[in-house]
Amino acid sequence: MRGAAAPRTAVVGSDDDQGTALDGRYRLGDVVGRGGMATVHRAHDLVLRRDVAVKVFSAVDEADDLSRHAAETQVLAALNHPNLVTLYDAGSLPAPPGRQAYLVMELVDGPTLAERLADGPLSVEETLVVAHQLADALSAVHDAQVVHRDIKPANVLLTSPTSLHDRDPRTAPVVKLADFGIARLAGMTRLTMTGVTIGTMRYLSPEQAAGGPVGPPTDVYALGLVLIECLTGEPAFAGTAAEAAAVRLTRGPHVPPQSGEVLGPLLARMTATDPDERPTAGEVAELTAPGRPVVQPMTADRADATAVLPLGTGTRPVPTAPDAAHPHTRRWLAGAGALLLAAGAVVVGLRASGDGTQEPTAPPSYPTVEGDLGTALTSLQRSVTP
Repeated sequence: MRGAAAPRTAVVGSDDDQGTALDGRYRLGDVVGRGGMATVHRAHDLVLRRDVAVKVFSAVDEADDLSRHAAETQVLAALNHPNLVTLYDAGSLPAPPGRQAYLVMELVDGPTLAERLADGPLSVEETLVVAHQLADALSAVHDAQVVHRDIKPANVLLTSPTSLHDRDPRTAPVVKLADFGIARLAGMTRLTMTGVTIGTMRYLSPEQAAGGPVGPPTDVYALGLVLIECLTGEPAFAGTAAEAAAVRLTRGPHVPPQSGEVLGPLLARMTATDPDERPTAGEVAELTAPGRPVVQPMTADRADATAVLPLGTGTRPVPTAPDAAHPHTRRWLAGAGALLLAAGAVVVGLRASGDGTQEPTAPPSYPTVEGDLGTALTSLQRSVTP
């Protein structure tokens, strides 16, 4: 720790006036966020001469409260990802009635996702960017044996007011996940009473709403609700907070039709009532990566086929053979399929005879093709044989 002066909510003075700074180093400025347990200030680091965000907790004297602050520091210190807010420093100072903890973090200049959604919903393309980057961040969080437990638009920061459409999501972070205040490390001593529900009511998973155990699927469910809200501009569950929490115990949220054939089935899986039916955050990140195809679930009568649709296209998915996921095989199958379909048109066509009656043409013969591609072609041939 540096010095013994209590933190201040507003500080004036020059960079050389160390006595007016939090812990003798951080000159606090405007409040940029406020919660029940802490206030976040824009601040200036007088040592490294850079702008930062400083989260100042309310002064406490209870051991459990101090442990919660220490736990958030421990969680943030263990994480490193471009879509997570970076922790720079942490400390605590004497302050009535006990001590006052603070965190020094990366300053993100853009609005929160909640503030952006107040202006209207996002496009499907923008939602896919948010989905990929947040899922990729959550994958790193879960790999570190951490569960965030409070995924919501207010805890997602945009790196700039125009980042969603002015920056390349393949090369630059667009969103940053923040506020690990109620995150939990695997194996960490429980800091809440048994049966107490932790999280924001509108974004609780069914298992959270029931007061049950939580894990990585809990964060995936909440992310699904956030993405639905991105598409509609409205929370996924209507009604009061308590009603919204209760209804998800019996059904999933409505997936908006504008989510399309790419994102819609994925959102349905992410918000499944059963945690075991949800994809991992890593799977969500992979399926929503720029330019990557998304595998679509099929109906029972077409369970032997898989529909693939590249992200960012408006083209309807095309059924392909099981091994057609490989580009080389898919090109061969597409060409051969077109040939067989053209031949099938001739097979099922009728030609006029000299006396005006219609006679079917004889089915053509096809070369033998070995392997799975041959099996697919044979099935296609049979489907067009009169």
